[in-house]
Amino acid sequence: MKDKKKQEINTDGWVQDRKQNIPTQKNGSDCGMFACKFAEYASRRAKIDFDQKHMQYFRKRMVWEFFQQRLM
Repeated sequence: MKDKKKQEINTDGWVQDRKQNIPTQKNGSDCGMFACKFAEYASRRAKIDFDQKHMQYFRKRMVWEFFQQRLM
């Protein structure tokens, strides 16, 4: 695999992890929020326990964090 500068990327230490029974998006506008939340939960090694009904709260929380310039 190469990066945008066409330099080789060493992926030898990368681990692929396929989760089963993960929540799915139910509309056409929450894909970014789902991606952010999956990344956040994965970084904490937390159980994926959110779903579509949590997206409105996550959006409001993210806006608050942007304006406050800090994470909750």
